[in-house]
Amino acid sequence: MHSMLRFSISLAAAAALSAGAALADGAPIRHLVYKFDVSFTTTSTVHSSGMDGDGPASGTSDYRMGSDDDGTISVDVLQVQPDTGLVVRVSEQARLRRSSPPTLCVVYGTGSTICDQSHGELNEEEMTLMRFLGRNFVNTSVMDAKKHWQYASTAPQGSETSDYTVSKVDGNLMNITYQRELKVAGASPFNATTEGSLSYNDLLSMPVSVNEDTITQKNGIGGNADKIEQKVDLSLSSDSMQTAQNH
Repeated sequence: MHSMLRFSISLAAAAALSAGAALADGAPIRHLVYKFDVSFTTTSTVHSSGMDGDGPASGTSDYRMGSDDDGTISVDVLQVQPDTGLVVRVSEQARLRRSSPPTLCVVYGTGSTICDQSHGELNEEEMTLMRFLGRNFVNTSVMDAKKHWQYASTAPQGSETSDYTVSKVDGNLMNITYQRELKVAGASPFNATTEGSLSYNDLLSMPVSVNEDTITQKNGIGGNADKIEQKVDLSLSSDSMQTAQNH
């Protein structure tokens, strides 16, 4: 279950993807590799009814299943757009089942992400990373006195609100906590709540590590429901810009 609401692709974003496609085979201006661990646990509550020896009977049963994977996510930074959007090419190399082909995306400092979906949607751990790669993700001009800022988006069938707070600064490193609330209506409604933290290198404009937990609640027909618990851990493994600065 993706934890990002899909919004209409603006003309500027569409143009950025087109421009990125022209650069897709060229050398990147920056190459990043992140290690990831991801796990999912789904608890399904099923209501049943029938007959027993005493007449009509009903009950509730819970079923649990889980999965996990790990590997690396590679990101090639291809271009900076005039609207500050960063054109990137992202791919995933997983130990088990979650490997994904290179996909072009445009990411913004607000967390907004537009991706080419010709190969399908990005995995949840890729989308988690994309939120923090945009330019000016840490933007002091939108912070309040408590070093807190918020981004909110709405669409015809949903809304999403993200709150960020800088809890500690140590040189170029910032510890940031965040909460996200996603509500989606329509034929398959659900609510998703995320609690997370990240270490962000302000000098390199990149997250060093990300840890987040998301709980998604889906209500079905007849009182049936699914609760999906998602854990994502990311850590920066290599950065070509940092390597270049160290030589």
